[in-house]
Amino acid sequence: MTFKLHQQPISGEAFTRCSQIVIDNRLGVAPTVTFHQERVIGLGDGTSTKAPMQPVVMAFDPTAAIPIIDPETGEDTGATMTQAEVYAAVYSAYLAAVAPPATSDEEMPQ
Repeated sequence: MTFKLHQQPISGEAFTRCSQIVIDNRLGVAPTVTFHQERVIGLGDGTSTKAPMQPVVMAFDPTAAIPIIDPETGEDTGATMTQAEVYAAVYSAYLAAVAPPATSDEEMPQ
């Protein structure tokens, strides 16, 4: 066995979380979403360490239903939305970020 300096037992928790979401929306190509994950190891003293994990890529299927999960509890709410509805929501968020709301007389940017 190899000597380990300051070796001691630890207590804490470990979990996986999504750290970044990348939407690849190239013109003329079906969109994809890449979910970057990390493993978080929280120690009893309040410190934590993170390790990147293998990303997960999801191809766009406009009709695929996504169950809505409560982010606070992890429980299924019973509601669903399609990937097309998620796409529309993200598109709308983009427009809200780059342009002020249009009045009824103005045209939305394309």
